[in-house]
Amino acid sequence: MGVERFGDWERARRLLAQQPGARLALAVRQATVKAAILLVREIQRGIRSQAPGGQPFVQLAQSTIERKGSSKALIDTGFLINSITHRILRDRAFVGLLRTTVSRDGESMANIGAVLEYGATIPMPNGMTIIIPARPFLHPVMAQYKDAILDLYREALQSALLE
Repeated sequence: MGVERFGDWERARRLLAQQPGARLALAVRQATVKAAILLVREIQRGIRSQAPGGQPFVQLAQSTIERKGSSKALIDTGFLINSITHRILRDRAFVGLLRTTVSRDGESMANIGAVLEYGATIPMPNGMTIIIPARPFLHPVMAQYKDAILDLYREALQSALLE
């Protein structure tokens, strides 16, 4: 019992001789852009539906609902949703909230996003403590679409190598 090769090896030699590096790089970049756009859209959709990645948010406290006049978590002005973006870097993509984007109070949206994603306990000078429960809006979506993103890359690589 030995190892047996199968497949069209002559075709593989021809494809590799054509220096597919540029085609592969372009295919990977296009898949990266598609994946980033998909994630931004689905993160925004998840906030609007109040269940990013299919995981419902912890309900707001009644006092918060009364203060803001709505029971929708993470939605007041729409600034958070509109701040979710992507940036394509050389060999990767950033999806989320940029540190350079600031709220109307001058706070980095990345810091605000971290508090919303992971929650926070904030001691106040008057002895009270504010507890902000975690309402993850990034990671559940990324986990939900992991396989779809891998498929985007598989398809891109296959098409680049088989052209």
